[in-house]
Amino acid sequence: MKAFFQRNWQHFAVIGVFFILTFFYFAPQFDGYNIKQHDVEQFKGMAHETQMFREQFGEEPLWTNAMFGGMPTTQISVLYPGNIFQTVLLSFFDFFGMPTGIFLLHLLGFYFLSQVLKVKPIIGFIGAIAFALASYEIVILQAGHNSKAATVALMAPVIGAFIMTYRNNWKMGALLSGIFMAFNLASNHLQVTYYMAFLLGGLGIYQLIVAFKKKEIKQFGIASAAILVMYGLSVFINYGNISLTNDYAKNTIRGGNDITIATDGSPSKINTTGLDKEYITNWSYGVGESFTLLSPYVKGSATAMLADTKFADMVTDSDRPSSEIKTIMEAPYGLYWGDQPMTSGPVYIGVVMIFLLVLGMVFIKDGSKWVFLGVSILALALSWGKNFMGLTDFFIENVPGYNKFRTVTIIMVLIELCVPIIGILLLERLWSAREEIVQEKKKFLIVSGVFLVFLVGVKGMGLDDNYTNKAELERIELLPEQIAGQISEVDPQVLQQNYGVDVNNPQQIQQFIDAQVENSTQSYDLMKSVRADIFDSSMNRSILFAVLAIGLLALMFFTQINALFVYVGLAAVVLMDLIPVSQNYLSAEEGANSEYKYWVTREEALYPVTATEADQQIMDMESLNPKVKSAIAKGEKLGEAKASELNYTGAAKRRVIDAYKFSALNFATDYRIFDFENPWGSSRSSYFHKALGGYHGAKLRNIQNLFEFQIAQSNNKVFDMLNVKYFIQNGATRPNPTALGNAWFVKNVKSFETPNEEIRALGATFELANAGQGKLLINGAESKFGTVYGTEKMQYLLAGKDTMEIRIINGLSKGLTALFVMDTNGVTNYIPEQTLLADTLRSFTTLAKITMKSEFVPAEDAVMLKSEMKNLKSTNYSGKGTITLTKYAPNKLNYTANVEGSQLAVFSEIYYKDGWKAYVNGSEKPILKVNYLLRGLELSNGKNNIEFRFELPKYQSSNSYARIGTILLLLIGGGLLYTEWRKRKIS
Repeated sequence: MKAFFQRNWQHFAVIGVFFILTFFYFAPQFDGYNIKQHDVEQFKGMAHETQMFREQFGEEPLWTNAMFGGMPTTQISVLYPGNIFQTVLLSFFDFFGMPTGIFLLHLLGFYFLSQVLKVKPIIGFIGAIAFALASYEIVILQAGHNSKAATVALMAPVIGAFIMTYRNNWKMGALLSGIFMAFNLASNHLQVTYYMAFLLGGLGIYQLIVAFKKKEIKQFGIASAAILVMYGLSVFINYGNISLTNDYAKNTIRGGNDITIATDGSPSKINTTGLDKEYITNWSYGVGESFTLLSPYVKGSATAMLADTKFADMVTDSDRPSSEIKTIMEAPYGLYWGDQPMTSGPVYIGVVMIFLLVLGMVFIKDGSKWVFLGVSILALALSWGKNFMGLTDFFIENVPGYNKFRTVTIIMVLIELCVPIIGILLLERLWSAREEIVQEKKKFLIVSGVFLVFLVGVKGMGLDDNYTNKAELERIELLPEQIAGQISEVDPQVLQQNYGVDVNNPQQIQQFIDAQVENSTQSYDLMKSVRADIFDSSMNRSILFAVLAIGLLALMFFTQINALFVYVGLAAVVLMDLIPVSQNYLSAEEGANSEYKYWVTREEALYPVTATEADQQIMDMESLNPKVKSAIAKGEKLGEAKASELNYTGAAKRRVIDAYKFSALNFATDYRIFDFENPWGSSRSSYFHKALGGYHGAKLRNIQNLFEFQIAQSNNKVFDMLNVKYFIQNGATRPNPTALGNAWFVKNVKSFETPNEEIRALGATFELANAGQGKLLINGAESKFGTVYGTEKMQYLLAGKDTMEIRIINGLSKGLTALFVMDTNGVTNYIPEQTLLADTLRSFTTLAKITMKSEFVPAEDAVMLKSEMKNLKSTNYSGKGTITLTKYAPNKLNYTANVEGSQLAVFSEIYYKDGWKAYVNGSEKPILKVNYLLRGLELSNGKNNIEFRFELPKYQSSNSYARIGTILLLLIGGGLLYTEWRKRKIS
């Protein structure tokens, strides 16, 4: 043991420093705080029902009704007991906590890779801190993208084991390849793993070329086969998550789309085999923004107002006039001026590491440097997305799987890995072949000089963006029009009294608009001058750290100093470069009220959601049912016991109790709510109720389509059929008296050929006719008469008049006609047909007629595809009978129905073919797809006991596969190690 420590003390020293660095960097975590992570808070909402069900019933539900009306938990929260790698990974994070566990994983994983590359421990340390402290890694931790961060951290050991298989020891390398890939897949961010495959592919091709040159094809084949077998086992172990994710993806916005039209009826531009291109590339790195790799603030910082950032001091402490400072601090322009819609921070890997990259391309002899450089360049080009659409289009259309992932900027994690690898390869060569390299001092001076000149040149010339972006320029251009629109909405008297503007005086109005635009332009120009200062300061710091790095490395070329001292100094420079940048996005600085800006108490992190008065109102109304009230009381007792166990008091205790009370409410009832406050971008409501809205990057395609075609068009009928019993708006609860409940019987079935027709049939159909002397345009095409659904672009052109927009007015009933008219003053309006008949003064000129021809009545009608309708025995029913939900669980629903004759029951539950099965009186019955996304059952006369069960046999078998795969991996690994031991023993 003593000899072991003597041989490896340097490694233990490095790991010890890793722990010290982690402790100081994440000090609040060791003082009772947790990081405040937006996506983790959202996860708490979307997974709350699942976690409570798991806790109370000890099983995986695999389905939740908490979000979007219902969806599988595949990419929300699923535990695979048979997958020991998932268990170990979760245990590691539980032990070290978040985010320290992931940060440590970055450090340890890269250090392993560095030792495979046979570099000195101090060099491995430099690479590890560069990898772990890259700003993007800290930004995604702050955002709560834990699975992404963990998968990125596990890329390094996967690459290390891959290289070991070909260069060092194919048996140990193959074994570790299987183990680390199994961990990587278990961390569950397949997009990062997918991108990592680009690097693995590049390294594999390089190793094949090396094998050809060295005539070692056999050895290459053995190593490759071993890796493929081990990767196959790692996939087999993670088969459950991979396979279920693949099955689920086919039904989401990342899969196909059965709707081929846009909401206005025109052909859809949405990709029908994957994500829409615009959605894929919405977050695209700007070409000029790429300079953030070597200077962090050349495009500002995170999307925030200046006053909320550290750069505010740059203004308040400046010698600018106080009036100018006030204007700048109040300017409505953010600090970030890059091309993305918004960002939490730049991708900065350090100017020192970029310099080592450049120097490495000159001095490193290992040909793999070209792979790491090539993959980095490819990743950068792909991260540009819509800013380099030729390459992006090629990958979307030709590279399998690429169109399944959004946010192309994520691929920059490859640069964060590859650049430090090149850096440590350079430092190792400079150490081990110092005498040889010292003879090439001139190259070092030339590269260093060119690099510094480049930085100075960028500082001097800027990025040719005038410290603004396209979106801001468009906003400035539209400012006069926006101000004019605001003026038109202000009471003329208020405008006259407060601003001295007479609405009847066009000259005064124009002068007022010009003055407002001038004020805004001055504010904008001042903000751009601040941005210029930020750009300069960013470039200055980069030049400074570059000079420090060059100066330290110059000691290797021009002195005999011990390399260890130089590299310790270099490690210090890298830390000084990266830590201040990363701390902008995850520091222990205090925000308002002397509270941490990025940290919250552990109690609040574990139970982050507070019930509102609206939530309580819903509970009070549901508590009128004695059974529900009793269930809530039991939940309250469980919550009190849990709070006591955790020693929580005050607000923290109340949040725990509410979590259990509302969970009990949900398990005792089955209704939905719709919260008008950010319904499709928040899972807050899902924490307390079953919500029609939610927050998820891979929602089911059918609910997305329903939102676009009906919910966004204010069609309350779909709220009724989805049993939206309560609306939350402006902090108050409003019951929906027309909600149809859990299930009902319909009388009529209307069939349609295509899903396009089916989803539009959930609304109303109108006839639009030209009744005037002008032109009627429907989606830009002239028409005298047309059938519309209300979502088309409808316009009327009349000689001497501006284009008039036609819309479908609310309140129009079936068979009634409304007229689109213009009065004698040229003002348009909508009036009933009877009003025109009574207009003896002929005050109106009729332009168009709008007649409702049909409407969807969900209480009586069911909408189905003809292909689905073939499974029915009838299309007309009496609708007589009763049906009641008797028991609720997210994965099991029980109903009792008393039916008079054959009836078609419609259930307010989301149709999902894979997993849901229906049993009527113990016999399985086919579930019908009705109303585009609901379930239906045809029931026979008499009493029927109905049970819906969500069962995924693949989930059960996947746990067995995981156990079998783990055993096989360990047996193969043990065999490889045994043969290696025998070989060494014999030799």
